Amino acid sequence: MHKYRVEWEPPSQDGTGGYLKWYLDDKFLYGIAGSNLKLTNTEIPSEPMYLIMNTAVASSWGFPAPCPEGCDCKCYECGNPECACGLPDGYCNNFPASFEIEYVRAYQAKDESRHVLGCSTEDRPTAQFIQGHAKDYSNTEVGQKVPLLPVQRGGGLCAKDSDCGSPHNGRCSLDRRCVCTEDFTGPRCLSHAGFDDNPPPEEGLEFDLMLFSPTFASVAILAALAFVTFVAVVVFNRRRQAVYERLPSTEERFDNGPQQGQRQPSDSGNESPYQANARIPDHSRTITYQMVDGRLLSEN
Repeated sequence: MHKYRVEWEPPSQDGTGGYLKWYLDDKFLYGIAGSNLKLTNTEIPSEPMYLIMNTAVASSWGFPAPCPEGCDCKCYECGNPECACGLPDGYCNNFPASFEIEYVRAYQAKDESRHVLGCSTEDRPTAQFIQGHAKDYSNTEVGQKVPLLPVQRGGGLCAKDSDCGSPHNGRCSLDRRCVCTEDFTGPRCLSHAGFDDNPPPEEGLEFDLMLFSPTFASVAILAALAFVTFVAVVVFNRRRQAVYERLPSTEERFDNGPQQGQRQPSDSGNESPYQANARIPDHSRTITYQMVDGRLLSEN
């Protein structure tokens, strides 16, 4: 058994300071100070993080470099003769590999403002960022329109209680569905029912998008009112400046006799001058159209 240790001191709000140090069995192995990262214009990580304990071997670790002559080093599969030249001697004897974890502990300094717990902190409002970029964290191809889906608790198909982590995690019901105990979750009750003991604040999640800003909304409304007022003024002025031609009286129209397309005023005197001056449509031409169904015509 070995004890692995990592010390992470986040930087200040201006990005300066902080460090990372690695230990093995309480012996210092390697460290990075925030001042050293000025050369690359970077800083010690300050985003919220979480721990992962797994077995992962990169293809760049422990393998021949450069690649041996006559080998393309394109595959690293144990048991495949085509990959043998790209694997170190005796490498495959280490697999399958496994490890056991006795404990995992996390500490933070008391009264240290840089040591903050939670997935979304005040200085790093991850929840606000995800809500403002929900599309980037969703998978619309499978119908997921929100960044985070609720965890399914129970309901997974089962044949016996052991499929649901019995006796502590859950049991298999009569309808062959897993039913979880209070401390476990997941379709088959195989995960601990964890929770965030420091959830992000629900208030004050104001997006830095102008579309959601009250100030922007007020400006947009005022601009719309100004545009409508401008259009109304322009139309009103044009109507005031419009010059209409005076309609001639009956005497003026018939001083020289009736014109073509006009009719004589009625002797009864009941017709108004406007009616008397109305033009009569010219119906002297008649055009006839004939519709022929092509199916009735002979091919000859």
